[in-house]
Amino acid sequence: MSNFENNQEDFDFEALLNEYMPVQEEKPRAKVKGIIATKDRNFAYLDVAGQPTNVRVRSEELSDFNVGDEIEVLIIGENEDEEILIGSRRRVEMEEGLRKLEVAFQEKKIVKATIIRRINGGYILEVSHQQGFLPNSLSEIPASQGDSSVGKEIEVMVKEIKEDKKGKKVLFSRKDISLANQEKEFAKLTLGEVVDATIVDVLDFGLTVKIGSVRGFIHISEIAWKKTTDLSKLFKKGEVIKAEIVELDPNKKNVKLSIKALTRNPWELAAEKFAVDTDVVGKVSKILPYGVFVEILDGVEGLVHTSDFTWNKKKININDFVKLGDEITVRITEFAPTERKLKLGIKQLSKNPWNTAAENYAVGKVVSGKVVEVKPFGIFVQIEEGVDGFIHTSDFSWSGDKKFAVGDIVEFEVIELNVEENKIKGSVKALTQSPWDLVVEKYKVGDVVEKEIKNIQDFGMFIKLEPGVDGFIPTQMASKDFIKNLRDRFQTGQNIKAEIVEIDNEKKRVKLSIKKVEFENEKYENEELIEKYGVSSSEN
Repeated sequence: MSNFENNQEDFDFEALLNEYMPVQEEKPRAKVKGIIATKDRNFAYLDVAGQPTNVRVRSEELSDFNVGDEIEVLIIGENEDEEILIGSRRRVEMEEGLRKLEVAFQEKKIVKATIIRRINGGYILEVSHQQGFLPNSLSEIPASQGDSSVGKEIEVMVKEIKEDKKGKKVLFSRKDISLANQEKEFAKLTLGEVVDATIVDVLDFGLTVKIGSVRGFIHISEIAWKKTTDLSKLFKKGEVIKAEIVELDPNKKNVKLSIKALTRNPWELAAEKFAVDTDVVGKVSKILPYGVFVEILDGVEGLVHTSDFTWNKKKININDFVKLGDEITVRITEFAPTERKLKLGIKQLSKNPWNTAAENYAVGKVVSGKVVEVKPFGIFVQIEEGVDGFIHTSDFSWSGDKKFAVGDIVEFEVIELNVEENKIKGSVKALTQSPWDLVVEKYKVGDVVEKEIKNIQDFGMFIKLEPGVDGFIPTQMASKDFIKNLRDRFQTGQNIKAEIVEIDNEKKRVKLSIKKVEFENEKYENEELIEKYGVSSSEN
């Protein structure tokens, strides 16, 4: 298969050539040499030795010659009426041009050609009066510049000369020049060489570049030692950058380059400079839900996990500790440079306070701290850096009406200590006497009290006995008379008299009875009536 057939793209090159290329005669006449005898606007006449008549040539073909010049022409016919021969200088020049092109084809030389016109599928070129075809696929001329290229001189190579019964046809190529240049330039490239590369395109995953006429590629992973994301913010088309050749593929003529190879691996530098237990200053480069990354050298980042911010195990809000861009001191806790692994800690900068917690915060000890967090179910109090205590709302006060805010200083008693889990539970109300203890000291069964009704339920009433301790009056003890609905007789806030009939230490419950007071009052009234009148109220 010929190169014509191999390079057809969307067109039949041979058909195009047959349509547009000049056809040479099958049997050209002989060449003769003669002297220009006369020359007018239309024709020139040559005296040729050995010829009985003049040879006529069109003047336009002899624009570079004058009367008296000896030239060679090709006899292409005769005019019997005028008894002259017809010659062509252009045919000679075309043959000479074709020979030059054949030599250029054999020696793979570059020739200069003029674009004569643009046709469907490519261009017609002329070199030394010989025309040929340049397909679009081999032209390297952008479609938008096709019409404006007509008349321009360009450099091409002869890709093929094809001969058939109609003559010889020439196929040109500009692409082959580029490929040849690339071959030469590629052969000069060496691994490890630092070159100037021009950015051709900026992609999401890397840079397409040119080193002279050779194309190359820089993957995004080869831009810098640290992770790179948006290349369009760092580079632009046409920019010239320096890069090192890291891979050459002679078969595909592929060149892979690296920018980061121009600098030393920062992890190697870090290995020389840092070690485990080293304290370093770094910049917070990224904040994530599970911790923050801190850059200790350009391209070397380590993670501070949330568990390494503070010695207590309470869930933290990272933004309460650091902000993006902050410079902070951290300690290296794990370091594997070859694996690019680096773990950092903040809490390790100070001693673990939980090592002495069993002594300092033993159950029963009274401590104080600042409220650092308020939750619906309780508060967290910072006793010292890295040590928080938790106080449940039920341990705020005996009455349950105490509240706290962030920043309040709170004194409390340690009621639970778990050193393994770094947890302390405290109680504020434990610092004061239990209201139940006060009730036990102050009241006994049989005492009659007058107190305010706190609330009324279907099954009984609660009264305010003492702050933090309520008394309970069951429905059946609310009156000596039957009461279907307690709210018909009693109301919240009303003061009533009742007798204490039970004090249950285990359940911390006081039961009272209005009914018993009423019976006692009735009994007292009867005794008074009998003493005074000899009759009881029941007889009345």
